[in-house]
Amino acid sequence: MAEDRRRILVSKRLFQPNAALVSELQAYRQAHGSDDITRTYDAFLLDPGLGPAVYLSVDGRVVWDDDFWGVTATRGEALASISAGVKKTRIGALLSLLPLRPGDASDCSNCSASGWFDAHGQLQDVHGKHFSVVCMTCAGLGWTAPSIDLRESVLEAGV
Repeated sequence: MAEDRRRILVSKRLFQPNAALVSELQAYRQAHGSDDITRTYDAFLLDPGLGPAVYLSVDGRVVWDDDFWGVTATRGEALASISAGVKKTRIGALLSLLPLRPGDASDCSNCSASGWFDAHGQLQDVHGKHFSVVCMTCAGLGWTAPSIDLRESVLEAGV
């Protein structure tokens, strides 16, 4: 990766990780190691990437290590990061950070309300194993709602 193409994007504070979740994330970081972003932002790697590496800071910000993916730091990308983090880290308590389904929500037709897109079994890793990716229509929630704008920028002011 060319260092001049690396962009670090930081969201405003979107989430409020509780002490139990932070403790679980700290144990995960201890077991899996740290890097310059985990140290700089006191963050936890949620997803090393099929896209950009994404982190959650202890104070509830999302940090993207975007070298060429074109992250725009939207609410949808932030929520999708949490959804992916649940799957990648196997820390189910991350689900507590996702919004509750509001009354104006409807099931996501793109992923059949699962939150995951599998391209009908057509996505495969290098070993031929089928896998799925977070549905970007609903950001992994399984629903969309007019009251939650997934396209809203959540980029921290001054960044």
